[in-house]
Amino acid sequence: MKMMNNKLRTFFLIVSLMLIMSCSESVSIQLEPEVNLFHSDGMEEPTTLTQKDEAYRILNKWLLENKDDWSLTSGRYPGGIYIKSGDYGIQIKEKQVVIYSAENSEPRALYIKDINKGELVVR
Repeated sequence: MKMMNNKLRTFFLIVSLMLIMSCSESVSIQLEPEVNLFHSDGMEEPTTLTQKDEAYRILNKWLLENKDDWSLTSGRYPGGIYIKSGDYGIQIKEKQVVIYSAENSEPRALYIKDINKGELVVR
């Protein structure tokens, strides 16, 4: 009987986690007038982007058009570029965008969204 309770508890835990992770969230972020862009390899100095820069305009437009269908997340996602804007960090990877809370010294992942390869590439 005890083994059955453990299996039942495990089943409900897995189902609950799947429901939580499948819930889609709406995320509304607009870039600050000036943001800092960091490369994941740390080899380059941070770059400042403003509303005059094409990369800034592309990302800001994408954020405005992609407010829906974000998934809750946590953890760390290596690679890509990281943009600090106000209380948020935006990490752009090849096939994902991750939104972080940047209120503390250690960013905390909040939301993630899949993107098409090359969707946020500035040519």
